[in-house]
Parts: sequence; structure tokens; C-alpha cells
Amino acid sequence: MTFQRSEIRKGMIDALPIMVSVFPFGLVYGVLAVKSGLTALEALLSSLIVLAGASQFISLPMFAAGVSPWMIIGTVFVVNIRHFIMGAAISGRMKEPEVFPRLIASYFLVDETFALASAVWDTDRTDSVRDYLIGCGIVGGTSWLVSTLVGAVFGNLLGDPTRLGLDFAVAAAFIGLMIPQIKGKPEIVVVLWSAMFSVFFFLFIPGNWYILLGSVLGAVTGALVTHDAD
Repeated sequence: MTFQRSEIRKGMIDALPIMVSVFPFGLVYGVLAVKSGLTALEALLSSLIVLAGASQFISLPMFAAGVSPWMIIGTVFVVNIRHFIMGAAISGRMKEPEVFPRLIASYFLVDETFALASAVWDTDRTDSVRDYLIGCGIVGGTSWLVSTLVGAVFGNLLGDPTRLGLDFAVAAAFIGLMIPQIKGKPEIVVVLWSAMFSVFFFLFIPGNWYILLGSVLGAVTGALVTHDAD
């Protein structure tokens, strides 16, 4: 089992801006997790095991309401189905056959690291993004864990962090990651249709189905546009 240290180091450096944007988001999560009835340790373990901000936030009101664990697990599963799409896309860009390192990279596969790994695959034409993805995940995951713990332990000193607009930090980071990926008409079409799908389902379907449906239909749009371009 071997790793390319240079690729891990490159991923860690490229992910530093993510660390800055993830920190306030994790801070908000830590504060709200404790207010929802979780202990600081439970909030930290949630971030360590789940490592998926959107689904963790969605689960908090369910914890507070005493919803059954199976209902929470089912909801989180639905929200995270988009990871199947990201996993299928990134799998072909990890050339090393070793299973354990691929599992590590899979653990760190979240929206931000997927965007960075996809960008470096397209621009640098690298042989594999496995170790680069791990490097990104180490920095992003550490920021998420530390900020969760700080928010959970010192949340009372912050009051309501959403008043400061800290919850918008990750949305701003996603926009920053997306803009460089828009290089032509196909990307513009995918972004516009994905946005319209998401807003439509947000307005007319209760719950968080707009995340999944917007992702799936955006991916379908991308496949159709790319096929037409080919």
C-alpha cells in the first residue's frame, strides 16, 4: 500500500480555502447540535462518522423531536444518495487497485473534495486523483471536526451564530468552487437547469427532496448535453 505524498500535500494546500469556509459552518452545527439535545461528544462523533454537513443539519430537528433512529437514518440516506453519483464519477479517476486506500478516499468524498478533485483531473490531466482527494479530505475533515467541537463546547458564548450569517459560509464556498468549472455552454446549461429543478422542487415538494432531485436531474442534463456535444 503506497501513497504519493506529493499529491496528498498538493490536495491539502488546495483545500486550505475550504478549511476557512467549512469552519463557520461546523461552528454553527456544533452550537445547534447541543441545543438539539446532543452532547458535545455526540456532536463530535456525528461529524466524525457521518461527515456530511447537510444531512447532519437535517437530522438535528429530528433528534430534538425524538424521531425514531430508523427514520433519521432513512432521511440521511435519501439526502446522501447524491454520493452515489459522485462516487460513480470519481471512481474512474482513481486508478490504483488497492482497496483500503480507495476506502479512505471514499470516506473523504464530500461535495467540496469532489469539486476540487474533478477540477484537478480536468486541468492537470493527472493519472489519478486518489491521493489528492485524501489530502483535500484531511484538511476539510479536520476543519469540520475542530469547528464542531468548538461550537459544541463554547456555543453559549456565541449565542445564535446564524445571526452573524455564518451558515451562509458553505453556500458561498460552493459558489466559489462552481464558478471555475463553468467553461462553456454545456456547463452553463447544466447549472441553469439544475438551479431551476432545485427551486421548483423546493417550492412544490415538502422536505429535502429538492437536493436529491435537483442533483439527479442536473446529472441527467449533463449527460444529455455532453452526449449532444460529442
